[in-house]
Amino acid sequence: MRVEVRLFATLARFAPTKCAGASFDVDLPEAASIDNLLRHLGILSTEVHLAMVDGRIVRDRNAPLADGARVGLFPPVGGG
Repeated sequence: MRVEVRLFATLARFAPTKCAGASFDVDLPEAASIDNLLRHLGILSTEVHLAMVDGRIVRDRNAPLADGARVGLFPPVGGG
C-alpha cells in the first residue's frame, strides 16, 4: 500500500527533500501502522509528539493505516 507523508519542523531531515511539510509517498506492507512507518523512515518514536492521519489525531500508533492515507508527523515543540 502507499501512503502520503508530510514531516514537519525538525522531522523534515528524514524526508527525501529535507523540506518541512513537503509531501512524499511511502510504500508499506498492507495494514502497516504509524509505528511501522516510523521504523521505515528511521524515526524514533520518541521524536514524534503528534501523528495525524487524514486530518485526525491518532493516539494508537499500532492501528493499521489504509491505502492512500495522508499522514502528518510533528515533533515536540519548545520555545519561550
